[in-house]
Amino acid sequence: MILNIIKMKFAILFPGQGSQKVGMGKDLLEIDSVKQIFDLADSISGRNLSNIWLNGPENELNQTKNTQISIVTISAALTTLFKEFLSQKNLDLDPIGCCGHSLGEFTALWFTNIISIEELFNLIIIRGNLMQNASEGGMLAVLNLNEGTIKDLLNDKYFNGKFVIANYNTSSQIVLSGDKNLFIALQEKIKNAGGKSIILPVGGAFHSPSMEKSSRIFDNELDKLSKKFTGFTKNPIYQNIDGKPSTDHKIILEKIKKQMTSSVRWTQTVEYLVKDGVTDVIEIGPGKILTGLVKKINSAINCHNINNLSSLNEFIKYYESANARTRT
Repeated sequence: MILNIIKMKFAILFPGQGSQKVGMGKDLLEIDSVKQIFDLADSISGRNLSNIWLNGPENELNQTKNTQISIVTISAALTTLFKEFLSQKNLDLDPIGCCGHSLGEFTALWFTNIISIEELFNLIIIRGNLMQNASEGGMLAVLNLNEGTIKDLLNDKYFNGKFVIANYNTSSQIVLSGDKNLFIALQEKIKNAGGKSIILPVGGAFHSPSMEKSSRIFDNELDKLSKKFTGFTKNPIYQNIDGKPSTDHKIILEKIKKQMTSSVRWTQTVEYLVKDGVTDVIEIGPGKILTGLVKKINSAINCHNINNLSSLNEFIKYYESANARTRT
């Protein structure tokens, strides 16, 4: 008998760039299904990528061409184990939907069975290389200032047209993309306005018009998979470009083709999840960044992390216990 919890309504979250850490996945190496996924990533890339995320060095892992495929591989491995463990316990967890932050949106394509894991890895290797080579500009995280105040600062004639909002992470955490030569001057303005800022260790002005050339090249790769985007997913993907849920493969493809040059509207994404009744989110992949953001957006949401074998076992025990309580 397959068991299910009626009261809990889950969404699955997949992390993006910035969640990586040297040593991630080491505790999974003895599991055959994980080793197969790691070997597949190495084989498709033609490099010993797994050695980079397992052993470093950190500066090599933090190169976009290595970061993106490493995070996606760990997320895919943990998701595969998650499904295996649920099956072994005769537990069913049917999420309301799923979403990912930037890079993580591609893991969601695989999770919803739109693309295969081989196609996922191929896409991410290409995407990582394109974004690393788009070295113009940089990214600056702004804390403790709202959107209106930030836009007022950017309207200054010195900065006007030089920056765009790349990520709406929370109401008080917004990431800018733009001219890194103006970072010092902009950081001073941010400080004077009562905010804080952090220069992000990335190789370009991601999610901005600066990515237009890379985006066009990547669109050609997505178009090669257009035959995959012809149906409907059972569970929607809440997409970065507007936060809204999509089940139509054609709409999903059109939105994801705009992702590289458009803002990540994470705040809106979480708001749509809540609107659709989500009570719990599960972040599957390295780190805890997304659940941290979710808590800041809506503290009523229950947040769970599956970022290693221990946390996976912990969640399965929790979910099994919750199922047992619903039967009594």
